This record gives sequence, C-alpha cells and structure tokens, in this order.
Amino acid sequence: MKLDSLRDQSAIVLWNDAYINGATNLWGDPPVPYAEKAARLFADSGAFIVMDLPCGDGRNLPTLGQFAPVLIGADTSENALGISQKVLERAGLVRRSSLLIVDAYETRLPDNTVDGIFCWDLLGHLTEPERALRELHRIVRPGGHVVANMWTMGDCQVSDPNIKEISPKIYIDHFDFYCRFYDREDIDAFLGAAGIAAEKVELARWSEPPHVGYRDYEHDHESWVITIRK
Repeated sequence: MKLDSLRDQSAIVLWNDAYINGATNLWGDPPVPYAEKAARLFADSGAFIVMDLPCGDGRNLPTLGQFAPVLIGADTSENALGISQKVLERAGLVRRSSLLIVDAYETRLPDNTVDGIFCWDLLGHLTEPERALRELHRIVRPGGHVVANMWTMGDCQVSDPNIKEISPKIYIDHFDFYCRFYDREDIDAFLGAAGIAAEKVELARWSEPPHVGYRDYEHDHESWVITIRK
C-alpha cells in the first residue's frame, strides 16, 4: 500500500477518535453558510435524496434537510454519526433521514443513487481527491449536483501556529491530518485530472466562532466552491 493511501487510512481512525466516543461536538452548531445555498440548489433541481458527506457531527444536516424529502448523513466516523443522530432528533428529521458509514473513495452505493451531495471540508484532506470526486459523480443521478469545497491559501488554517508545511501548499495539522490548499489554476488541474467539468467555481469567505479545544478563537475561512451537475 502506498504511503499516501496509508495516510488516508490512518486519518479515518484519527477522525473517529476526534469525537471522543460521541461525547463532544467538535465543530459547534452553526452550519457553514454555503449549506443553505446548496440546499436551495438541490431543491430547485427537484432533488429527492440529498447526502451530506462527510456529515461529521451533523452541523449542516438541519439546513440540508429543510427541503429534502430524504436526507442521508454519511461519514466514516461511527462516533460522529452518534452525535448526528442527536442533531436529527432535535431538528425533527429522524423519520426522513438515514445515517450511514460511507468512505468517499468507495461508497458501495449503486450508480445514480442520490440527487444532491454536499461534500464540505473533505477533499482537501485526501491524498487522491480526484478519485473521491469521480466516486461522488458516479453515485449522483443525471441532472443531480455535487457541491464541494477546496481550501485556498487564504484560509486561516495556513497561518495556524500548529500547522506544519511539508511541501508547497501541503500541510499537516496538529491532529496529523493532511491538508492541501488550492489556487484557481490548481482547481482546473484537479477537475481535469478527475475528468469532470464544473458548472461553476466560485470563491467563498466566511467567519466561524471558536471551536472548543481545536481552534479556540474566531477565525476566517476561504474556499473554492465547486458545483458540478451530472
């Protein structure tokens, strides 16, 4: 197994452990601002099944589920899904939702399964993001959308004192997660390598409140948001 593949596999364990057996909400409750825009895009396209991959602790599930008849929260972390279950219960979404253990590299879902996928803060952590994007594209129905983000070099993570640069635009954070950052030309190269055309690529900026025990100060994020229609 290649070193990069080993890093991706070890990240699954790190991600699960980050949630401390479901006892903590790692990121906090506010959804990322773009979740609302994605939810409306999916609804306007007549989406019936919407998937949040990775859903983590469920911060974006209530927003994505407001218009979706069927909502799937998917993640590799069983601990995170335990927290997501509580989020769905509070939002009154349990009866039309499912939580699944899913790996973006190999979802094990049939072709053309879902109508919309929200993939936030995942692809930048993967050493083979093109492979994951192709898998997401495979499981989206024709006419459906994938909305994903890739961090820019203007994102706050780059200046975090606990992150270490290992090569240009590639860092390892203090949780030992791989983090790749992208310029606009890198996005074109990424999509070209995946063999998938984007309907839209836009720059998004937003601020987030402190994350207890992780980034305990208000901070600013910047990402390229990629919208793909199959």
